[in-house]
Amino acid sequence: MAGPEAPEAGWKAFTENVVGGGRLELDPAGIEQCIKLCQEHADRMKLLGGRARRELRATDLGLGEQDIESARQLARKFDEKAIGGDGIEFGNSAVGLFLAHETYASDMKSMFEAVLASYKEQDAATAARLGSVGVQL
Repeated sequence: MAGPEAPEAGWKAFTENVVGGGRLELDPAGIEQCIKLCQEHADRMKLLGGRARRELRATDLGLGEQDIESARQLARKFDEKAIGGDGIEFGNSAVGLFLAHETYASDMKSMFEAVLASYKEQDAATAARLGSVGVQL
């Protein structure tokens, strides 16, 4: 997806704001919520991928695929579109789409976890430095 409504457009604006001298604020509770939501989304995508693999199989559509070669080929194409196969890239199948979303959500979760860990580490270091010079927080 491209254009101003694309998800990457929001990240680009965010990055430009921070790099361009904008102010970056972080709410640890918000980041923890993002981590939770990413995991939930990844879990849902994994379940949907499994369901697609089981339930979208096009083995008997009632098109005469038992007797007519062209009907058999059509049923095979529907099956391949659902789960991947000859002529259909896995990423262009229903199962592949759900797997891609699961991977993306897991990657986002990992990124948020790294951000939160860095934030907590820096926050603790800053508090220790301020404490060493006698500043009460």
